[in-house]
Formats: sequence, structure tokens, C-alpha cells
Amino acid sequence: MIEGLPSEVDVPDEMLLAGYFVAVPERLTGVGLPRTERLTTASDCLIDRLPQDGCWFGTAQEALAACLPLQVSGDARLYALLVPAEHVGGFVADIRAAGTDEPVLLAHLDVRGAGESAREVAEDGHKIGWEVLGYDHGLLHTWLCNDLYEDGRLDLGVGTDERGLLPDRQAALRVAAWANARGDTKPATWFPGALIEWDTPIESRLGPVTTEPPTPSASQPWWRRIL
Repeated sequence: MIEGLPSEVDVPDEMLLAGYFVAVPERLTGVGLPRTERLTTASDCLIDRLPQDGCWFGTAQEALAACLPLQVSGDARLYALLVPAEHVGGFVADIRAAGTDEPVLLAHLDVRGAGESAREVAEDGHKIGWEVLGYDHGLLHTWLCNDLYEDGRLDLGVGTDERGLLPDRQAALRVAAWANARGDTKPATWFPGALIEWDTPIESRLGPVTTEPPTPSASQPWWRRIL
């Protein structure tokens, strides 16, 4: 068994691990969306997931190993998605109805398998917040990419933090129930999920991606230094 989460991590035992992933928080702006410099989500929309193909992993070690041959942003972090047990059924049903290949998610969440509880997730992570997700035709969507944020803010009085995440389980439950009662979203079963983050930067054999241009050498010809 993988070592348990430290006791100070506030994650109930009735949560199941969906899987691990590596992502880079992104700046988010736009009409009808929360404004944040570090949007964090488990969905396939709005932020970069690494690697782009096969971005779900069964263990933290597998996720980190997959990033070693990549050139990874210094902002990339390891995450785990946890789903309340009572909401797993709808998530799994949508995966099976889509007929897509999700071996990691199904291995963890299928009621016929041995679901891994939140207490069996690797140690040293910390919960950063909740979001509302839905699976549709091979993609895990967030409620933010379905133009629901402004309506949710007005109808339910919910708000998101600096990461675009909901503050607690109750807020996520309300948004999921409200989204499922609507008829103008993607044909998905919306469910609440909690995100666990690890602070350690992702290691890469290629080193982190740099955004600052290299300083030109004084020995270079002037015309090379300005190109």
C-alpha cells in the first residue's frame, strides 16, 4: 500500500482516488470566467496537462517518470483528483458510455475494482480546493469551460479562489446538482472533485522551460546581438 496522507490533510475517507496528473497552472481571463493568474483544474480544458497524450497515471511515481524526458515549465506540479464515493458511479457510467480508453480512471474508480481511498494517496500533498467536472466523449470538462461560472455566481452565490477553485465540498455539491438540473450543458454527469497538490517542482532531464531570452555575448557581432 502507498503511504497515507498526513493527518492534517482534510480529506474524508469516503473519497476515492481517480488518478494522478501533472499540470501547469495558467492565467485565465475572458467574459464569463473568473480572473486568475494560476488556474488549476483536473479537466482537459483551459490548462496544459503533461504529457499531452496519456496524462492520467496510476501512481505518483509513474506521473513523475513520464515527465523526465520532457522540457517542463518550472510551474508544473503533481496533482491527484479525489472523487466522493457517492459520485463515482455517474463518472464511470459516462466513461463507459463514451467507449473511450481510460484504464487509469476505471482501475481506480470502477466499483468492480479495488478503489483506492484518499488515505492511500502518496504523502506530503495538500488539498488546494474543489471543482466540478464532467466527462464527455473522452474529455474531462470543468464547469468553467461550459459558461456556467457567471450563472452559478448569480444563482447560487458561489465564488472561486485565486486558482479558480471552489472553497469547500458543500459549494461543489451545490454547483454539481445545479449543473445537472440544467439542460444547456455538455451531456455529462457533473460531479464534485477535490485536488491534492505537491509543492515539489517536476524534475526533467532537459531542465525547466525558460521564458527570459539568453543574454547576448559581448563578443558577438552587433548584428547577431539584435537578431
